[in-house]
Amino acid sequence: MAYIGNAPATGENNSFKILDDIKTYTLTFDGSSSSVVSTSNNTITYNNHRFITAQRVTYNDGGGTAIGGLSDGVYYIIKYDQNSIKLAASASDANNDIAIPLTSLGVGSSHTLNVAFDSVNTKFKATYDNGTKVQMSRAAQLTISINGVIQEPQDTSTPTDGFGIDLDSVIVFSTAPSASDDLWGHIVANNFPTFDISDNKVDSFTGDNSTSRFTLSKPAVNNENVLVTLDGVVQYPSDNYTERAYSVYDYDLTFTSPPGNGVDIQVRHIGFAGATTSAVTGFYGRTGNAVLKNTDNILVGNINSSGVITATSFDGAFSGSAGYATTAGIATVAQGLTGSPDITVGIVTATGGFNIGIQSAGVNVTTGVVTALNFIGAGNTFAVNGTTVDISIAGGGGGAGAGSTWTPYTAGIATSKSVGVNTTNLDDANLTGVGNSFQGLYVSNGMIIFDNTLNGNHYIGTNYSGLIAGPANIAGVLTIDGEYVVV
Repeated sequence: MAYIGNAPATGENNSFKILDDIKTYTLTFDGSSSSVVSTSNNTITYNNHRFITAQRVTYNDGGGTAIGGLSDGVYYIIKYDQNSIKLAASASDANNDIAIPLTSLGVGSSHTLNVAFDSVNTKFKATYDNGTKVQMSRAAQLTISINGVIQEPQDTSTPTDGFGIDLDSVIVFSTAPSASDDLWGHIVANNFPTFDISDNKVDSFTGDNSTSRFTLSKPAVNNENVLVTLDGVVQYPSDNYTERAYSVYDYDLTFTSPPGNGVDIQVRHIGFAGATTSAVTGFYGRTGNAVLKNTDNILVGNINSSGVITATSFDGAFSGSAGYATTAGIATVAQGLTGSPDITVGIVTATGGFNIGIQSAGVNVTTGVVTALNFIGAGNTFAVNGTTVDISIAGGGGGAGAGSTWTPYTAGIATSKSVGVNTTNLDDANLTGVGNSFQGLYVSNGMIIFDNTLNGNHYIGTNYSGLIAGPANIAGVLTIDGEYVVV
């Protein structure tokens, strides 16, 4: 952004320009040159001249011989084009394009045409840097003071007070200035490179000797954000230490004492004041977007209660010590965070390394690079229940946990598979009974209880012994090669 006293970083260096002296302007030209004076077109040519149709000027032959048809004295401009003019005998003739015929070239190279404050002319070309025309679309872009009094800008070519503007950089005064009037003016921006896009709007009110509060057309950021005049006299704003003429808050302009009856009140909105030092510390007091380029790097201190954080890399902004961001709803990062950032997130999507803050029994399990929580096995689920995540682990699959057949039961643990103790293989032919019967042996309060009914076919090999507390009921086929004892 361009600040007063400093050139803008981009764009033309035309943000603040002092106007050329329009109180008097003299064009000097060669009256003897046929490239300047045309007797066939009755024109005088000077590239990018400053004259306006019906403007009163004074002609002088500069000590030579006057151009044929002219003599030293007063004439009126007819603007032929941007580079050529004609002269008329009266303002009426000028407005009706009735030009004085130029019958011959003059003698001498110092002929002059002068336009000045003369209590007749109301229109003057606005220029700076000795002739560069001002490109303006609003009267409020100009600040004009006559005899030390700031004039009221009006967006019209027929102002009733102060001044207005017309096409082609023309200032139109409501009252023709006189030769004794002193003028000073400046233009704000041909091109004002800034991210603070705002009109320099002017609010106008009239005092009634009782009203001290007035409603502005748009909010003001602070007291210094508006320029207030009473009958053209600039008023001092209150500050943190001294109460002065006025103060502003949002849409309200409040005077310390009511302006008098009929006093002309003008409030010029001059935009955001900017930082008081070279270090801009915030984007406060604005509406709209502050746009950053893809080459801009952002360094932040703390981000609290963010809804969504999306970034291609957090390495610059979130590195070093802890305490960078808290309570982010969604964080999307293309590269991992470095350092020890204290971040509580709801959803994290990471395409690079990222450490999720997980602890087990108070021990940090994120020493390595953890990028996912993997729930293994069918039936494993998790669900958000308020602020709690409920996790259900149904058991392993693929041979683990007896083929996922362990289930809660009144006895404590139940399974539909055979259970072997200190066995390596339940498919041993000598353990057929174990494979075919899921009842038979119970342990209750230290007592061993045998089931008296043997279901299925059973085989006791030569290397095994069988024991049962009788009487026994053999429901299937019992084959005995070893020993079998019934107690």
